[in-house]
Amino acid sequence: MRYRWVVLLLLFLASAGLAAGKSVNLAMCRPTVYQIKNIEALRANKLLPGGLRLICVHHENEETDYAPSREYVKANALDWIAFRPVTGRVPEDALFRENAWTPQFRAIFEGTDGIIFTGGMDIPPRVYGEPEHLLTEATTPMRSLYEISFLFHLVGGGRNSAFVPFLEGRKEYPLLGICLGLQSLNVAAGGTLVQDIPSEIYGLRTIEQVLAQKPETIHSGAYRERQNRGVEDLAPHFHPIRLEADSSFVREMGVRADARPLVVSTHHQAIGKTGRDLVAAAWSLDGKVIEAMRHRRYPHVLGVHFHPEDHTLYTQEILFRSDPKAQATLSLKAFLESDGVSLPFHLRLWRWFSDALSAGPDSRMTD
Repeated sequence: MRYRWVVLLLLFLASAGLAAGKSVNLAMCRPTVYQIKNIEALRANKLLPGGLRLICVHHENEETDYAPSREYVKANALDWIAFRPVTGRVPEDALFRENAWTPQFRAIFEGTDGIIFTGGMDIPPRVYGEPEHLLTEATTPMRSLYEISFLFHLVGGGRNSAFVPFLEGRKEYPLLGICLGLQSLNVAAGGTLVQDIPSEIYGLRTIEQVLAQKPETIHSGAYRERQNRGVEDLAPHFHPIRLEADSSFVREMGVRADARPLVVSTHHQAIGKTGRDLVAAAWSLDGKVIEAMRHRRYPHVLGVHFHPEDHTLYTQEILFRSDPKAQATLSLKAFLESDGVSLPFHLRLWRWFSDALSAGPDSRMTD
């Protein structure tokens, strides 16, 4: 009996030691220098695990040149960051089934503890079965095609109900879609998009009409920036959101259901028809635009239309102009702190995601 307890104790100590030294592997699509800096800041501020290793995923034929990202990583000796290109081409009618990318997607999934799909340009509407509107800017089609196929492999969707998604075997795997990442998640799951919020939802035709609206109905800072070209340190656009009582924000992150946190957003498209198993987790105050979505089956799959990853939100020293003619004196971190709600909301989101990453099984670095 004593021998048995000694064995059990040794096993416990060994498992504890493994847990203490465990590395956490996070994949991130579209690894621009800006996005790498965001992960650096989140890691430095302990909003992501300290032992985190970042796998930068992109397609070899993607429209963005990632040479500057590789140079930035090398110049700053960021030995915890590696790049993983996805190779080959897949016809568009094969995005929502097993295809030439499937083994590569599976290897990335099995070698990581979580993944982030970042923001970017519009999705080609033909992918979700609609004609392209004049205001749609689908300038990175290769990126959209491979990321939507990747997301479909992860969560499945209504365009191929027979397909068994990867997360069926690992339901706790954390996936965060940011802005375009949320839109791609919805399209992958079988949903559609509203191609322009001002014209289709609010019936507006000019930038002046958009800027005359209340801040909570403006979903992008791009309109203000276009009227103030050359002002590089102009503060981004903030607006409040309304949380669903059964959302991950309320149930798991501990945010009050009646909180109205301010967020930074810069999107002109919105969720149309919702994809399979996706439900709204947050809305604009007028209830016309979905600001976040969660997955019914996979508790750590979350998409947000705002930008919690922006490193300037967590750095007191970086200052912006609140008005184009003013001096740069506005700290975004101090601004979010001022209402007692908005900064804690952002911090809780990242701690929730970080805890989900850390709870995953040990994984190997992919390269």
